[in-house]
Amino acid sequence: MPLKGIPHLISPELLYALASMGHGDEIVLADSNFPSESIARANGARLILCDGLPMPKLLRHILKLFPLDQYVAEPVA
Repeated sequence: MPLKGIPHLISPELLYALASMGHGDEIVLADSNFPSESIARANGARLILCDGLPMPKLLRHILKLFPLDQYVAEPVA
């Protein structure tokens, strides 16, 4: 059963990752040519795939749920 107000593009795994993040934590949204698996493995990070989802649309939905960190100089790179 989906939660009210949670866009269907946001998977339970992604929702959990967003909910677990705090100040200074980072999330990388990258296309399929980015070496995600090797970078995640090297940094002990969790890899969450969102195959087939348009990046701008996914980002818009994430930003509805998750505000940018106001305590860092450049919250978007």
